[in-house]
Amino acid sequence: MEIIYSLPYLALIIWLLPKVPFFKNSGLTPFTIRILFSLKAITGIGLILIYTYYYPTGSSDIFNYFKDGKVLHSALAHSPSDYFRMLLGINDQSPHLMYYYDQMSFWLKEFNYDMFNDNRTVIRFNAIVMLFSFKNIFVHTYIMNVLAITGLIGIYRFLTSTFKFNRVIVLISIALPPSLLFWGSGLLKEGIVLFALGILVFGLTQLSNNSKSIRPYITLSFALLIFSVSKFYVLLAISPAMISFFINKKVQKPLLIYSIVHLILYGSIFLLPIIDAFPNIPQIIANKQNDFINFVHSLSHVGSYIETPRLTSNILDFTWQGIRGFFVTLFRPHIFEAHNFAALPAAMENMLTIGLIAIIPFFRNKQIKTTYLFFGIAFTIILFALAGMTTPVLGALVRYKIPAQPFFYATLLMCINWNAILDKIGYKPNLTKIQAAVFTTSSS
Repeated sequence: MEIIYSLPYLALIIWLLPKVPFFKNSGLTPFTIRILFSLKAITGIGLILIYTYYYPTGSSDIFNYFKDGKVLHSALAHSPSDYFRMLLGINDQSPHLMYYYDQMSFWLKEFNYDMFNDNRTVIRFNAIVMLFSFKNIFVHTYIMNVLAITGLIGIYRFLTSTFKFNRVIVLISIALPPSLLFWGSGLLKEGIVLFALGILVFGLTQLSNNSKSIRPYITLSFALLIFSVSKFYVLLAISPAMISFFINKKVQKPLLIYSIVHLILYGSIFLLPIIDAFPNIPQIIANKQNDFINFVHSLSHVGSYIETPRLTSNILDFTWQGIRGFFVTLFRPHIFEAHNFAALPAAMENMLTIGLIAIIPFFRNKQIKTTYLFFGIAFTIILFALAGMTTPVLGALVRYKIPAQPFFYATLLMCINWNAILDKIGYKPNLTKIQAAVFTTSSS
């Protein structure tokens, strides 16, 4: 019955979403926006049902975040001051608040590495939404998907406006990659990260179009604020590409600029810790990986565990493990590792990736400007390397890589000459009516 009670919320969101200026000016028709959101909402519902009926109760992060949100929300009735302390993070270390924390699964982490505990962001999100959701988990999923689709449309606007990528290719890249659709539609951290990432790159689009306006700086500041309470490493992974992007606008030598910027920044993370004021990022990453491996070993059985060499902060070891991690993230899980329902979409996706890469030498798009490709390649390499070198569990790895997937697939698909493929097979579809239904004549 809970899903039935949530349908008025769903209908209201589907009706309202295309009327919001950000979506209205995206270059996508209201029909497209509604289909995209409906697809994500249905997938989010499916994710809840899968983890309700197919997997053991409580095995999904979705329900643990939701349960913890209920605990935080319960403080509002008993002690509003406690509620706002925990919600805002102001003086939330008071001993008496352990009454709430002891009832939660994810509020406290054994290892924080002096970094923000992003579990709390999802818990707080749930506590806020409970103010009007009647504690209906499906409503929470819809609201999370509003954030996620906002981020994806931000990425769409960035790639089509700033890099002039083909609109069809970018739409496919934000909507259809199985892992992105599956995990990016749930009541999980990924929705918030996609939101922050989309707002960030949309801010870059605004800045490229009008650097004298205050708007881009407000947008970028808001994105940085969201990143500060979510997966901050995603911001670190995309920062070198952003810096290279702006320098390249002045110099117009993409290979040289992207290479120099990335080499300087990579060397800096190993040299700057000599000065005590700078964090030792390689050591933090190595500690995180070793603790993750130790945690997995402490469990009785983890079906998707993969042997992962223990990482050190040595630059040679770090580099080698990064290369290894990139390819692990790119190609695993493969089809023979898809031992459960949740792993199957990722395995099929990786088979598709291999197929697309194999096509490029035979049908390479010679018209694409390489300048447009470096941003997506740079971000993908760093995020995939970080995910693969630190994560010994394939189930987690699939989720960690999805922020880069829209950029990865858009870049990959843009490298292929699809007209040549269609000519080869003798098929020339008339897409005029379909494009008229999907895209508006202009975007901003």
